[in-house]
Amino acid sequence: MRNKIVNCIIITIFMLLWPINAYANSSWVWISETRPYDILPVVIVITLIIETLTICFITSKKKVVKVFTIVAIANLLSFLTPYLINFISAYIEKIEFEYYINHYPFYIVGIIYLCITILVETPIVYVFLKKDDKNKRLLLTIIISNIITTGIVAIAERVLCIGNW
Repeated sequence: MRNKIVNCIIITIFMLLWPINAYANSSWVWISETRPYDILPVVIVITLIIETLTICFITSKKKVVKVFTIVAIANLLSFLTPYLINFISAYIEKIEFEYYINHYPFYIVGIIYLCITILVETPIVYVFLKKDDKNKRLLLTIIISNIITTGIVAIAERVLCIGNW
């Protein structure tokens, strides 16, 4: 029964994060006043709290400050990766940064962002916290907490940041 629940949760997350539409020869326009980078500070705080508490609770870690610091560094690198990729893309395409931010859906969290998050954060957090892991749940905890927080961010962006092609 537990595996069925986990499978349902994973399928639901992938359904929410997987891009299902492709539009050609059109331009993106933000309809709402709120852009994804407007909610980024709140999203970062919520993500750090959830991931830190999840790791501390499930793996019985007592060093909350150490876990928070490592999770914060890993999240910073994870949050900056899509920006870096898009800045390079805008530079190559010779698009002005201001135009790029306002006319492209460059930071909408989806399955690609989930993969980037897992690929960037998991090794960093795991390497620095694995020696304290007595019950061997750390790796799975990191991955699951990242899936949960990425899902929350994706839902928040889709509710608060409305755009259209």
